[in-house]
Amino acid sequence: MGNIDVLSKQFMSDNEIFADAFNFLLYGGKQKIKPEDLSPLDTNSISVEINDTKVYSTVQKNRDVFKILSAKKTDKVGLLILGVENQAKIHYAMPVRTMLYDSLQYASQVDLISKKNRKSKKCSNSDEFLSSFTRKDRLIPVITLVVYFGSLNWDGATNIKDMFIDVDESVAKYLPNYHINLISPKLSDSELSKLKSELGVVMQFIKNSSDKNRLLKSLEKNKRLQKVSNISATLIKETTGLNLKISKEKEFIDMNKGVKELLDDTKKEGKKEGKLSAFYDMIKQGLITLDQAANSLGISTKQLLADFKECNLVL
Repeated sequence: MGNIDVLSKQFMSDNEIFADAFNFLLYGGKQKIKPEDLSPLDTNSISVEINDTKVYSTVQKNRDVFKILSAKKTDKVGLLILGVENQAKIHYAMPVRTMLYDSLQYASQVDLISKKNRKSKKCSNSDEFLSSFTRKDRLIPVITLVVYFGSLNWDGATNIKDMFIDVDESVAKYLPNYHINLISPKLSDSELSKLKSELGVVMQFIKNSSDKNRLLKSLEKNKRLQKVSNISATLIKETTGLNLKISKEKEFIDMNKGVKELLDDTKKEGKKEGKLSAFYDMIKQGLITLDQAANSLGISTKQLLADFKECNLVL
């Protein structure tokens, strides 16, 4: 799990991958957000001072990947704060978690603006002086995206209302809702094709990893799956459990070759297990001894016992 956390943060921190994820979310895959328009923000902590009758406290939370978008749009500069939360497992309280992250960021912005206003004595009346936030002050929108690297269907809540106990309809309509934005491998192939970076490749591998033959067919059909960067290949290996052979020295990995080798190894392993099972049955039936079986297989008795144990065959 630790390896996946580190790898997914490194992977999603790449501006090209990050921009692609939000182009998918916001623009249906149209490449409107440019990697060069993204700048990193501090992910170590989000802190906000809460001023209530001169009592101050600090709330801190760590984010996975956090960036600010500064994109020119006609004669304006568009600003967005974008965050990614990577999940290798389903988080069943994710709507609350992402709501907290976003709320803390908004509160932090209010606190920063208020401090500047107090310093510059910008507040013009007693109402503005109350919060030190003026009628014309504005916040930068915050969008959090959950990227799920697991192979299961995300069956957790995707909005906070799904987490509430049953309430009367007359009450429910007054309850505020909060949705999570989610990218997961279980999206349709047509949806995943809108991801233009290697994020789409990683998602496709995770989606098909449970069936190696289906995975090989998808590789043969889709050329962009066949050659991926080292970090993408390593992330695929860690998230899927596929025993791929990845050289640290190579910048790009031939996934077509890797999966074929994996299939060949699986077939060889299957033949070996079948042969061991046959000798195991003969030993159990008293047709041959353990030593005779070992001699027939060309291995030591100790190795044969170890192989039986590996295949869960207990004498």
